[in-house]
Amino acid sequence: MEISVITTKDLIKAYKLYAKPIDRLKEILFRKQYHSEFVALDRMNIEVKKGETFGIIGENGAGKSTLLKIISRTLKQTEGEVHIQGRVSSLLELGSGFHPEFTGMENIYFYGSLLGISPLEMKQKVEDIISFADIGEHINYPLKTYSSGMYVRLAFSVAMAVDPDILIVDEALSVGDLYFQKKSAEKILSFKEQGKTIVFCSHSMYYINRLCDRVIWLKNGQITMEGAPHAVTQAYETYQLKKEAVNRSETAEATPAVESASPSLVLIRNIIVTPFPTVRCGDDLNIEMEIMARDNAQSYQVAAILKRIDGIDIIGIGTKEYEPLHGSRRVNLCFPSLQLKEGTFFVELYAMDEQFVHIFDMKASNPFTIPKESVELGFINIPYRWTI
Repeated sequence: MEISVITTKDLIKAYKLYAKPIDRLKEILFRKQYHSEFVALDRMNIEVKKGETFGIIGENGAGKSTLLKIISRTLKQTEGEVHIQGRVSSLLELGSGFHPEFTGMENIYFYGSLLGISPLEMKQKVEDIISFADIGEHINYPLKTYSSGMYVRLAFSVAMAVDPDILIVDEALSVGDLYFQKKSAEKILSFKEQGKTIVFCSHSMYYINRLCDRVIWLKNGQITMEGAPHAVTQAYETYQLKKEAVNRSETAEATPAVESASPSLVLIRNIIVTPFPTVRCGDDLNIEMEIMARDNAQSYQVAAILKRIDGIDIIGIGTKEYEPLHGSRRVNLCFPSLQLKEGTFFVELYAMDEQFVHIFDMKASNPFTIPKESVELGFINIPYRWTI
């Protein structure tokens, strides 16, 4: 039988917002409401099983950090119940318990005491902490002399020195340089391999998909979607892309004077992606675009960038090997037997001059998804052969 180690029931966290500091005092004296209310969490119900890595995604202000702080017992809920079984270690606001006048070594013991570790127990962990932080002789210097990178390295190392039953992580894999980020990811993976329970919050969909067993998507303090990592992250990425497209459209509509003053001679009018909205690895991906030319004498070329939702460029191509186009045309771009792995993708299309310098128009296609069909990592299939 699976054991639940984290359970919340009808969890609500509301913040009182005051227009002026004196309104707090007036509210006490006159027993009248002088505040408005912001509900960060609205009847949140979650259940995390022992040994599960539970992911949380969402935009800034969705309620992610508030939920993590309540689970970590550093913030009190307004209403509802929270039940935690086991020792909790949190990687939230790294270094928040450090003292700038203390040396790194002194802060190890000081911060450790805040995490509930006795000086004797911490003494047994010091060598591992210093080795993992890898800040050399600076361990004996006051913290105020540290760079921001050294600061978070030490904070992460001390926080991970606890042997918790439950690990709460909020964007901790983005600290330090690339080398330290790799060490941090490996450390958290080792916790997962030991069967520890992890609650992991990140804006990196790669780490969410790599680490998590189950994911929730928070929006306005409520759970919008819950399920398998790839399904939830693809839905979230698609939502983000559509939101960005709407913002671009609204921006363009808000500046009609510029467009009318200098109308583009070549416009991309329509984009059709097939198959849509799901493309499977091995399918022929076709992107058909309708191009309208205001002046038939104007020559132009077409370019395209196939992109993953997180901004990674898969390939950029153009019609440079073809004669320049003139007049209104229908142009079809085909990627035969597409060898992309799971993810959400879209195509940016450009109408450009013959030298591929000036952009007449640019439009993005609707996003399409490729489902997860294998356990191998990566985002593209490359032919390979083993010889043993």
